[in-house]
Amino acid sequence: MQLYKPVQHKLSAYCRVVAGTEEKAFDLIQDTLAGAFENFHTLRDREAFQFFLIGIARNCHLKQQRRKRFFEKSTNAGYVSAEIQPDSTEMQYDVELLRKCIARLNEEQRETVLLFHIMGFPIKEIAQNLAISEAAVKNRLVRGREKLRDLLSDKESERMRNKSVNKINQPTK
Repeated sequence: MQLYKPVQHKLSAYCRVVAGTEEKAFDLIQDTLAGAFENFHTLRDREAFQFFLIGIARNCHLKQQRRKRFFEKSTNAGYVSAEIQPDSTEMQYDVELLRKCIARLNEEQRETVLLFHIMGFPIKEIAQNLAISEAAVKNRLVRGREKLRDLLSDKESERMRNKSVNKINQPTK
């Protein structure tokens, strides 16, 4: 518990982002903690406890996704959610748009973008804990950002087209 208290907030944030809803995030946190207690003896470095938990959370989430696909025969990529308190309707739209676009990234890019931008881990730590090179992390980040940029610009263009169509179709006074 001494190791868990300092990383509790980051684990919670990570689980909310990958799970999609508060209920699913709560379940994921429970599964993660159960897995951590069962496998605590395998932890070699107490400094890496945070990544130990995130690795377990990631594996639990992937296991849940595989089960979901198996039982529902669904190809749905999931829904990304984070605890953000938008202060305007436009901000809500932007946050929702970003969540949907992040969900459309491939698994490697999504995970790397979340660990770096949402969780705030340095590239070196991400590389060590994902067992890939720093160059691979940077590459995933660049490609993930490019894909997000493309997805967001496509959505924004679509939004602007819809706005102009709505203005044209509004009755004049």
